[in-house]
Amino acid sequence: MATARAISVLSLSQNRAVVRSIHVHIEPHGYGIGGILESDPFSVYDLGVALRVLEPRPKAIVVGRGYTEEEANEVRKAFVEYHKDVDLDAGVVIKITDEVFDEVGKEGIPKWVLEQLQAYFEK
Repeated sequence: MATARAISVLSLSQNRAVVRSIHVHIEPHGYGIGGILESDPFSVYDLGVALRVLEPRPKAIVVGRGYTEEEANEVRKAFVEYHKDVDLDAGVVIKITDEVFDEVGKEGIPKWVLEQLQAYFEK
């Protein structure tokens, strides 16, 4: 019997340890980190390449604290264009802000990311 494929998530992060902890937490719930893009400085071109090489195609992007809100907005725009280019339904960009980090702490980030994914994909 075939198993359902996890919803692929691209992580834009400069902290692989946090990304691994997010992956471990979300994987049992049907989500998985399909790739990590460490882009410093942020590059829309690099994001476009990462989106196109990953299989399955990412349906979500998690943007880490190391990136500004302006960069997160660039990610959102590029993600919308990517979805149009490949004829997919829209996905979601989740930005981990300093406020979120202060509220939930480092240990709470994986749970918070899962909640955001579930709010979008399981509505």
